[in-house]
Amino acid sequence: MPSSIEAIVNSTFQKEEQSILEKLSDYLTLLFKWHDTHNIISSSDKEYVIQREIYDSYQFSKLLTGRSISDIGTGGGIPGIIIAILNPDVEVSLIDRKSTFIDFLTIAKAELNLKNVSVFKKDILKPNFCLNTDTVIMKNFSNKKISKMNFETKFIYLMKIIKKSKRVSKAYMLTGSPVLELSEGCIKEFELKISKIQTPFFDTNRFVAEAKFENIVDS
Repeated sequence: MPSSIEAIVNSTFQKEEQSILEKLSDYLTLLFKWHDTHNIISSSDKEYVIQREIYDSYQFSKLLTGRSISDIGTGGGIPGIIIAILNPDVEVSLIDRKSTFIDFLTIAKAELNLKNVSVFKKDILKPNFCLNTDTVIMKNFSNKKISKMNFETKFIYLMKIIKKSKRVSKAYMLTGSPVLELSEGCIKEFELKISKIQTPFFDTNRFVAEAKFENIVDS
């Protein structure tokens, strides 16, 4: 089995262009270096992170539409930085409320020369929060205020916050199987489309929930 970041990336994304492979490897090298001292991702297992988090983000990117994307609660930049690397013509806003993540993202943007990336320290649960992109993405977003909510309650709560930003036309959540248990009322309210992320590396799959919003006003 490959052990280095570069070898795992090359093995995982065999059909991708070399320039993309190199940028993914550079990002992951920086990510794991920061993780050693700042604990910014869920695991130190390089193969797991690449084949689960990065591969799923790679597949997630294929489902997205929009010329500008906000990744809310982006943490260490998964999936936002992956999407920015894969789509250099799409403007990607990385949003998080924690200084540790913002510091890392600022350095990653500079070192990877990601000209299509902007970094913002914001809390989406604060009053008057507003998004200025046409698309919003998130991956299992949570914090103390909503962590004890059941999945559907949390999902609806977040969608209603996003919907307040009138420019946003779509929101996507990369998440697990609980999304399959959303009620018919929730599915209808947000015109939800659920897609499965296919993976050759794990027995379990993640899913993408795509929500659509009406009454769009361009900024």
